[in-house]
Amino acid sequence: MSSFKKYLRISVASAIAIGATFAISACGLGGDSSSASSNSSSSDTVNIGVIYPKTGQYAEYGKLFEQGFNLAIEKVNTDGGVRGKKLGLKYFDTQSDPKQDAAIAPKLVADKSIIAVVGDYASPASSAASPTFQQAGLVHYGFNNSAPTFTDTGDHVWTPQIGQDTYQKANADIVAKKAKKISVVYLENDWGKQAYEYFKAEAQKNGTQIVYESSYLADSTDLSPILIPARDAKPDAVVDIGYGPDGALVLNTLRDKLGYTGSYFGGQETAEFLNLAGKNADGTIITGSFSATGTKDSKAKQFVKDFHAKYGNNPGNFEVTAYQAITDLAYAANKTEPTRAGIQKALQTVTDFPLYQGNGGSFKFNQKTRRADNIKPILLIVKDGKFVQYEA
Repeated sequence: MSSFKKYLRISVASAIAIGATFAISACGLGGDSSSASSNSSSSDTVNIGVIYPKTGQYAEYGKLFEQGFNLAIEKVNTDGGVRGKKLGLKYFDTQSDPKQDAAIAPKLVADKSIIAVVGDYASPASSAASPTFQQAGLVHYGFNNSAPTFTDTGDHVWTPQIGQDTYQKANADIVAKKAKKISVVYLENDWGKQAYEYFKAEAQKNGTQIVYESSYLADSTDLSPILIPARDAKPDAVVDIGYGPDGALVLNTLRDKLGYTGSYFGGQETAEFLNLAGKNADGTIITGSFSATGTKDSKAKQFVKDFHAKYGNNPGNFEVTAYQAITDLAYAANKTEPTRAGIQKALQTVTDFPLYQGNGGSFKFNQKTRRADNIKPILLIVKDGKFVQYEA
């Protein structure tokens, strides 16, 4: 889920500058072991490689991921590790930049202590690294990659993430219950355009009239030029298909600058979105995969309790998907063996991976799509400055 577009707009001069900065700022490219894991790559320890945005424009998501990863690795090792071996994490800061993902992938492949790779935040960045992992027979577990085409690279590319085809169907269906005429804005990148096409198809099935549509650039700072006509089209609701920061910018522009008072669907379940949008966020509805206060699954409730004890706040969708990614791979290693081949075999054969998202229970992979085929999205609404589960 993310913004590749910014890079498309970077000039050649900027790209050169970034390239020069890359060697300095991306200090994690050699692999930083988590404080929650071992620095050792001895035979007593196997590792999961993590490619993620510790720094850069998506660092907020990287921080949320780290919390989920570290809590999961602690639990795995407390429970005995993976077939007698300690499980560790090796972090690589990519800034979720496709160029950096492609550059770092061979280093993970060369590190024989790494039995699988998780990440990156954005599907375009992840996909830049996938061919290298695929060629090496190293599982690439894109736990946050909702682009339906993510797994197309090959049979070692997997994701438990709900696809945008499913997310946007749920999004269009709840919108249809609230509005007959809508204005839609969406991120001008591969993810945003693909997600909007899924939303639009479902909206048309529902008979929802799209009276205005426009894309916008991820690095936009003033969206008034596209939101004035969105408002003037007199929609019952405005829908934004994007991320947290731009979702807050769309919402604040509509409420504070343009006087729009109608319904709004957009944003993401992050503290950053809530902080940026403030009181404007109340009533905002989004699709998600997890509710810390709404889940009825016993293991998910324990996860929420453990997370709160460690970090002092409840986890959201990004934290739980990161936690689940490590838990999934540890479960796979224990079902087979803690090797690259063992992880691949388990993803192909195990049918009861513990599920923390959605309604809980367990999940398995569709062997054709290499996606989890029974995780369902849920609805979330902002009430009194917090996201809570919403039953339409």
